[in-house]
Amino acid sequence: MRLELYRLPMLVLLIWMLSPAASSQTADAKHEVTGESWLNHLKRPFNDTSMGKTGDLGPAASTPSEAKPQWSPTLSSQTTEKVTLRSADLYRLNCRGCHGESGSGSPPEIHSVINPVRATSAALVRERLKSSGMDISGADAAQMAKQAEDALLLRFQKGGEAMPSFAHLQPAEERQVIAYLNELAGVPGGHSAQASVSESPARVGELIVKSTCHICHDATGSNPDPQQILQGAIPPLSTLTNRTTEAEFIRKVTHGAPVLMGDPPIPARGRMPVFYYLTEDEAADVYLYLMLYPPRLSAETESAAVSSNGGQQGLVAASIAGGDLPTPPSPASESTDGVSLFFVLMLASVVSALLFGGLFITIHEFSRLSARRPASAAAGPNTENPVVQVASGERGMNQGARTYATANLRQAS
Repeated sequence: MRLELYRLPMLVLLIWMLSPAASSQTADAKHEVTGESWLNHLKRPFNDTSMGKTGDLGPAASTPSEAKPQWSPTLSSQTTEKVTLRSADLYRLNCRGCHGESGSGSPPEIHSVINPVRATSAALVRERLKSSGMDISGADAAQMAKQAEDALLLRFQKGGEAMPSFAHLQPAEERQVIAYLNELAGVPGGHSAQASVSESPARVGELIVKSTCHICHDATGSNPDPQQILQGAIPPLSTLTNRTTEAEFIRKVTHGAPVLMGDPPIPARGRMPVFYYLTEDEAADVYLYLMLYPPRLSAETESAAVSSNGGQQGLVAASIAGGDLPTPPSPASESTDGVSLFFVLMLASVVSALLFGGLFITIHEFSRLSARRPASAAAGPNTENPVVQVASGERGMNQGARTYATANLRQAS
């Protein structure tokens, strides 16, 4: 079977889309956390909010005479490419930092999620209205519940006046968060709709960063000194892997640890809450995610920097303005680049082979057609194409018919 040349571009595009090089570049483009924190977006001081807080602070700083306890994380002994998350886990990683374990929030600043979720159940809507003296039909209750469900999904996608968007959730993740919310709200059948999803460790870290850490921490910015931290500065996410080792980071997140504050710097309790509901493995996933996908400026800021300052110089200027210098590639990213280069070279080899194959087929076809023409000419009139003969016969018959018709017209006149 010959390979049609017009299919070559489609085949090349398909090979590129299926290659790991293309998929890894696409994934990298959408995974980084970007932009300012949600508190900065709301112009809300850290001390005046309950967002992203658990109510627990870390241990007090030890005195110089006290021996510093040795601490090391207790991580899972088995490394795995996938982590199984239940509906309750997805709620815990994405919602608990603000709405708490029960979903009741912290009114009046953080509203409860219970009543909005209960409003998505036609049975509960009808029961509530009936208890208030309003008996509506099942169809009307179903319509009201559908409107409440649409409003809830829109809140996930677009956020609200004081709630950030959760558009980074995949559809399966969003469904399972809602399934657990139904259980918290007492919606009939809420537990039966729950299922598990399989995630990579980096994805687990991404969910925690975008749903909890980014509430208070900007994606990028300058690395504050102890005096600035004493004055209320919050280190941006882009500096955390430089400020701490993985073990120090895990301890800070899950157990709390003193931080240097003031001038001269001295150990202090600090203001960051302890996220006791996160496991040490999940805190390690956060560190992994920040290493694999370094936080960056928002896409709008980067575009403005490129257009105003020109190309790479604009990005460098924007990074300096934000306090971030280009981050040297980690060993993991260097390995990924090597794999990408391998598949690019392999793709180039396949494309070259296809092009040469198509050129060979084209030359072969031209040669075969050229060889048939002299043979046709040498065969003489008897080998004339039957279609040509029929056409010539038809032309003769038509001419005879016109002559006969002309003679009849003359006789008639």
